[in-house]
Amino acid sequence: MRLLLFWIFFALGTCWGGLFQWDDLPPLPDREGFAGAYAGILREGEEQFLVVAGGANFPDRRPWEKDENGQGGLKVYYDEIYLLSLSEGGEWRKVDQKLPVPSAYGMSVDLADGRSLWVGGKNEDGVMDHVWEVGIQKGRLSLSERGTVPVPLAEGVAGLCNGGVVVAGGVTQNAKGEVQTHPQAWLLKLKDQKDEPTQFLWESLGWPQGARGRMYPVAGVRGGHFYLFGGRDFTDQSEGGTDRVLGLDFLSDCWALDVATKKWRRLAELPVGKSAAPGMAVPVGASSLVMLGGVSAPFLKEQIEARPELNGQGVEHPGFSGEILSYHAITDRWSSQGEMELGQRHVPVTTPVVFWPQNEGFKVILPTGEIQPGVRSPQVLVGTIEGDQLSFGFFNWVVVTIYLLGMVFIGYWFMKKNEASSTDDYFRGGQKIPFWVAGLSIFATMLSAITFMAVPATSYASNWNAFIGQWSMFVIVPLVVFFYLPFYRRLNITTAYQYLERRFNLACRVIGSLVFMVFHLGRIAIVLYLPALALSSVTSMDVFVAIVLIGLLCVIYTVMGGIEAVVWTDAIQAVVLIGGALCCFGFVVSQVDGGFGVIQSAMVEGGKGLTASWRFEDLSLSKGSSSGVVLLIAFLFANLPSYTAGQDVVQRYVTTSSQKEAARSLWMNIAMTFLGSAIFFGLGTALFVFYQDQPELMNPTLPAKDSILPFFIIQNLPAGMAGLIVAGIFAAAQSTISSSLNSVATAFVTDVYARILRPQSDDQDRLRIAKIVVVSLGVTGIGCSYFLAMSKADEVFMMFNRFIGFALGPLGGLFALGIFTSRPSGVAGLSALLVGVCSVIGAFLMNEMGIIDLLPLLYGAVGFLVTFLTGLVLGRFFRVNKGELRGLTIWTQEK
Repeated sequence: MRLLLFWIFFALGTCWGGLFQWDDLPPLPDREGFAGAYAGILREGEEQFLVVAGGANFPDRRPWEKDENGQGGLKVYYDEIYLLSLSEGGEWRKVDQKLPVPSAYGMSVDLADGRSLWVGGKNEDGVMDHVWEVGIQKGRLSLSERGTVPVPLAEGVAGLCNGGVVVAGGVTQNAKGEVQTHPQAWLLKLKDQKDEPTQFLWESLGWPQGARGRMYPVAGVRGGHFYLFGGRDFTDQSEGGTDRVLGLDFLSDCWALDVATKKWRRLAELPVGKSAAPGMAVPVGASSLVMLGGVSAPFLKEQIEARPELNGQGVEHPGFSGEILSYHAITDRWSSQGEMELGQRHVPVTTPVVFWPQNEGFKVILPTGEIQPGVRSPQVLVGTIEGDQLSFGFFNWVVVTIYLLGMVFIGYWFMKKNEASSTDDYFRGGQKIPFWVAGLSIFATMLSAITFMAVPATSYASNWNAFIGQWSMFVIVPLVVFFYLPFYRRLNITTAYQYLERRFNLACRVIGSLVFMVFHLGRIAIVLYLPALALSSVTSMDVFVAIVLIGLLCVIYTVMGGIEAVVWTDAIQAVVLIGGALCCFGFVVSQVDGGFGVIQSAMVEGGKGLTASWRFEDLSLSKGSSSGVVLLIAFLFANLPSYTAGQDVVQRYVTTSSQKEAARSLWMNIAMTFLGSAIFFGLGTALFVFYQDQPELMNPTLPAKDSILPFFIIQNLPAGMAGLIVAGIFAAAQSTISSSLNSVATAFVTDVYARILRPQSDDQDRLRIAKIVVVSLGVTGIGCSYFLAMSKADEVFMMFNRFIGFALGPLGGLFALGIFTSRPSGVAGLSALLVGVCSVIGAFLMNEMGIIDLLPLLYGAVGFLVTFLTGLVLGRFFRVNKGELRGLTIWTQEK
């Protein structure tokens, strides 16, 4: 099977390279170099400095070189500090200030504000408990003592995690002066410290039950978790199954600590016990931690057997292993990623890892270190993370091109048939769309390319809890069919916001329509950008080419064919999406040992299925809520506005020939949504099982969890089939974009142009303006998406998009207020809408500032309910004449 996968990779043109590209910084100005030095990046303004201090070496002779008394070389500890400006052409300089005492083998942690903490260490007098703070002011290094760590510590690890410094493991000394490993972790909460504390306050984080203390482990930090890998302990004959050599047990067990809850959990073990690797694992991609080199017991035994008279040391020692091991935090699996390709350089051990911040990530610095037993090197290595990419392949491009041109042909077909020759045809398809086409179109419209990748990524990375959101359709669709749809059809409206004018006033109509239009402008840009980004991150596909290709062809068929072209292409794209997901799922089942059974087992026994709690005592509105009831309510109010107040969906209700046909399209949508979501969630679980079963196939540099599906498709599926499913991803983007383009054109022409700007315009003039809006909006969306790709500002834009999206909850509340109440007037409705928008923005800001702790998914519920309840209250003071509400509420509708 693995041979088959190899040939698939070859046929697809896979381009695999090393994880790191290694280069050199100027070597330390010391002939020997040091092991166990302190190191860090200091920052002053825009300038960055690499600092290296202390450490130990054998300056006179090596440990195996005996004098006349049979004494080997003596280890010397140092107090010198070296500073290197990282600006171009910088050189090392030894600063005047020295460490308070010679010291080595302590822990180094860089802080977010440009300072560094150096914790513990040891010298010939024993293990120490100092904490030194290092900074730089006007180019001069400053060093101050900042109290002590709770116990003397050396040879441990430390990292910045969850706003604090975690120090774990290492050795300490007891009252008798005996050195022993320290099975304990400590947390320094930086935000709880005063500006100039004389004593840091440390908090115990405990130690994993059953784990041994250890020296020279490797630490890692990801997502609020502190990781502890391997290390070694003094030999304990009562322990079995460990690798022992030179009176030491080399440990392979690994652990993760949730710093917020102080809970440890055991992880998959290292392939072989290792210690003394560079002290921090490198966070790579979205989910991986990479361990560089290290020393193992089998390697030591091999060297001792080769040179028993020198205990394995000597000039013939080959140096240490440069094997790269990658731990994947989602699948909990280790995989080998080859060797550190250093050329003539040497693989170091007992050295810190320094992360050098860059504009787009960071570089890895390994300053000095031990390259053979007793031998140090002044080398300073700097590594750049190299992302692996897959070639999309010519044949796949052919398939995608044919598919996309087919979508354009559909638009041309409807244009030639004069199916978009009037605004009624262009906006409502002449009300002759079959119900099943409308149903598929609603499904495809709600399922963007982001969702197509994000839903499998969600169940791949966590569980099926988000599937609860689909259950809300069993409430939403009956509400729409029995309460909303009759008004939209009976009033013969083109846009949903025409109802708001008739029920409230013109201001509500225009504001609601404008909010929808602005929201969808942002949505077009982001729906174009994120799929293109995800595809380009795992293939050789250029992100700009993908943006223009998806966007331009979508604009062409939308402007030519109108809503009829949109809904028919949506229907085709929905079939492609479901079919592609089923193909992927079937392929995974055929490749995994145990087939469907192991996937089912992962859901039932492995915590990858529905894990939400339905107990009353677990009800919680907080960010970490796992309450099924809360999730169901949150998803209900998050989805309801799209089906009741979103023109892109409501427009489908008026494209069918009758209210009965529109209702049938909605009932069909329940089945499509429920079944389609189950397939997508199941695919995510299958991907988890696949890469857990074959961890060597995982690319640790994947930049986001959402990249897992396109990566799998292009990595594993045959050429042609991969192209078709990637075309499905394009299709998902196009279905959302085309819906936005046509619905925004509909809203602008109907609610703004024909109602306010040019009410006297004729139908052909309005049709011409609609097409201009489609083209203008499409080009603007492509431009915004192109800008996002240039600036890599997707997080900022998504925040903006989220703020605009907050208005959809209040807008849904306004529609509900209009249909289910008969008192509130236009003033009450408009005021309630504004209060609802402000309430969501306020909730968001308070949530971000930590004033409240609210599940973000509940923002829709906040906006909806505040708008509705505010309107109810204001309706007691600002009432409408009931005679004006005939046929506009459930209480005044005509029988």
